[in-house]
Amino acid sequence: MHFPSQEWADAYRAALNTNAAYQEAARAWEGDILLVVKPANASDPAPGIHLALAHGSCSAATFHPDARTLASEFVYEGPTESWQRLFRHEVDPVKAIVGGTFKVRGNLAKLMRFTRAAKELVETAGRVPSDP
Repeated sequence: MHFPSQEWADAYRAALNTNAAYQEAARAWEGDILLVVKPANASDPAPGIHLALAHGSCSAATFHPDARTLASEFVYEGPTESWQRLFRHEVDPVKAIVGGTFKVRGNLAKLMRFTRAAKELVETAGRVPSDP
């Protein structure tokens, strides 16, 4: 299935909600995250998936064809190639921020308290089939 799409978002939500490691790591987390695919051309749409997360579960995963105007507590953004590398576990999600592969907007102090949950988000995403 294609990333990002509503089909992929639905599969990801189901995978998160059955991942005991994520549920444990995120039991104190409450907030939303927007996963955005940065377009090669700045005038092109930036598709994304908005995740509503609370206490180890995902209540909604919604695809948006252009996510640039959405409000979210956190935004995690990178180009298509970087997302594919992340899903193949070729890139660590935290190191990718430090190295500039991905950009994150939001309260970094809060995010850093939940690095294990963030890694589980990525591990789970890597288990959801996606087109290369």
